[in-house]
Amino acid sequence: MPFIQFSTTVEGLYQACCIAKAEGNMNFENTSPMEFFNSDHMKQIRHDMVTGNKSDLLKRTCQACINQEKSYGVSKRVDSLNHYIHGELLTDELIESVRENPDIDLKPSDIDHVKMKVFGNICNLRCTMCHPVCSSKLAAEFKRYGKWDGPTLLNSYNKIDKDKLYADLEVICPVLREFEIVGGEPLMMDQAIEMVEWIVEKGYAEDMEFRIITNATIDNFDFYRLMKYFKKATFLVSLDAVGKKEEYIRTGTIWEEKVEVLRNTLRAGIKIGWSSTIQMLNIGYLNDIHNFALSLIEEFPRKTNMIETPYLNNLLSRPAALNAMNLPKDIREQYINKYKSLDYDFHHKDRFIKNLEEANPNPDYIYKAMSHYKFFDEKRGTCLLDEYPEFENYYSAVGPKILY
Repeated sequence: MPFIQFSTTVEGLYQACCIAKAEGNMNFENTSPMEFFNSDHMKQIRHDMVTGNKSDLLKRTCQACINQEKSYGVSKRVDSLNHYIHGELLTDELIESVRENPDIDLKPSDIDHVKMKVFGNICNLRCTMCHPVCSSKLAAEFKRYGKWDGPTLLNSYNKIDKDKLYADLEVICPVLREFEIVGGEPLMMDQAIEMVEWIVEKGYAEDMEFRIITNATIDNFDFYRLMKYFKKATFLVSLDAVGKKEEYIRTGTIWEEKVEVLRNTLRAGIKIGWSSTIQMLNIGYLNDIHNFALSLIEEFPRKTNMIETPYLNNLLSRPAALNAMNLPKDIREQYINKYKSLDYDFHHKDRFIKNLEEANPNPDYIYKAMSHYKFFDEKRGTCLLDEYPEFENYYSAVGPKILY
């Protein structure tokens, strides 16, 4: 990833990839995209990777994948190497160049895709595994409880030197395969639409793939209208469960309305992919996500090629207490037996069975997780056990306490 893309945090800090730990103070206020791409930080990361040097910087930057591989045996790193094809940009010649010269600058044409999170944390949901930095709605709720003293709204785009930003985008966009916007919730971001309109007006869209990660709970017909100008447009939909379970995990979701937004997305000619955050509350129900996608394909038989089958590869690592591998043995066995009894497969079913069989949970984490959910239940008028009765023994043993 550090060879072919860059990303940003919601606060506007640059990252070596979309889940890498940001380090230092490089952000859109003081550093242009190409300056970051060829910064000392990125150069050292690239050189450490090709030489196999597990430096402290590499360990800090890549801690999410390191943790995922400890818990699940796989990670975004492994999945990217095995599943994604980024053309022929990352060549043996380029790797050898970096090995021989740690200070080498890469060119804009080496970049395959970028992820922009700079439009802030505005969001309409309060997901149970989310953080106030990533959701304005959650930040406002936490402020009411006295659990958050940071800003409710973040928007680093308002502080950016836009002339400098768009000057670099003028260089990057003509050779870019994919441009991605991440939130918060992108469908709520008017400034994101301004950037998309700029890409379209410049004529870059016809040779570019575009995607957003969206919770798909609201329609934005301005976004729908602009998608037709791109070579391919994909809405990567956050879907962690089906029906009431989705409403519990992603608080604020109304399931029937979400399904209708998905239908409108397809009617607008936009491809749908899926981003399911695998965690304690859904690892035993991944077949439901798979079956829902199949039901949508059945509903839109002429758009079969526009609806992906859920790949189920987005693994939660933080907060650690909500990691699916911290489930107690009795619940893991229930899920294992359920999956083994299914007469059909879904992506990575065997891998998840193996993960559950071989898990080595921290015994304290199940109680911390239950306290976390009980805190939300008391504040929101929900009840975890309505949808997840298998947790009753652990839920009834704790009081409410938020993880943050």
